[in-house]
Amino acid sequence: MMSKLAAVLFIVLMAAGVRAQSPDSVKEFHDRGAERYARGDFEGAISDFTTAIELSSSLRKGGAKRDNWSAADAEAFGRARVLDPQAASAYLNRGVARLAQGDTDAAIKDFDQALFISPGMVWAYYDRGTAWYLKGEVARALADYDKSLRLDPRFAIGYVGRGNVRIDRGDTVGAFEDFAEALRLAPRDARIYYNRGDARRLTGDDKGALADYEEALRLDPRYGDAYYGRGMLKLADGNAEGAAADFTKALSLSAGLALAYANRGVALAVQGKDAEAESDFRRALELDPGLRTLIEGRVASIKQQRR
Repeated sequence: MMSKLAAVLFIVLMAAGVRAQSPDSVKEFHDRGAERYARGDFEGAISDFTTAIELSSSLRKGGAKRDNWSAADAEAFGRARVLDPQAASAYLNRGVARLAQGDTDAAIKDFDQALFISPGMVWAYYDRGTAWYLKGEVARALADYDKSLRLDPRFAIGYVGRGNVRIDRGDTVGAFEDFAEALRLAPRDARIYYNRGDARRLTGDDKGALADYEEALRLDPRYGDAYYGRGMLKLADGNAEGAAADFTKALSLSAGLALAYANRGVALAVQGKDAEAESDFRRALELDPGLRTLIEGRVASIKQQRR
């Protein structure tokens, strides 16, 4: 039920103990936004990152409350370039939260703004590449991943992103070379094993995929995406009960995984647990309305098999 590899998205936290140009409250909103994102509360995360951006604006230094601004002040605020470098992180993370909601266009605008403030921000190129990838703009995605690697040739996750794009383009050899380079640079990074596992699963190497998911979980037993990937293998193998258990574990660790809700719904529907399946489908669509066609297709297929 997944036409593309799961994108790797990361919240970039501010370094602890670093004094900023902006008030301490910027860090508070930023950190709370990161916590909300981790809980799957993307709307709350976006709200907090937006507040961090506003507080970082050069127009906020006078301490005026936005509610008291004149129309001219409000217009000027909208045009203002944010000077505080910490705002770049807030834009980046708001873009990540928007991307998790499926709002790729708004996410790209945030990544553009992060790069406007901080042109050397490697993660912004990486995450914008992921947004282009999810939009189907493969050439643009590849250009951004390549840019992240030119800025930092030891940026292991950049090779993962490029490997995912190469899989999508049918360049299997190039993709697995990228995953190998990523593991050479970061041999204990569970995220790399997870992504290579996805690549192996989507290219028909279920045995290799399982080995990679298991290694990811050995390195990080709380890695929800790896449980999701293993669940997908079990679902494809007809083990609906085992798949549902893995999807449940994934959701206990990463509550915002829309695809985990959708595929757990499929696993439950296969078992005849229609009411529970419908609840999961509703939650999946709340998180990502773009899954509707895929869900409806799988439900129709299951109903056909029951006849």
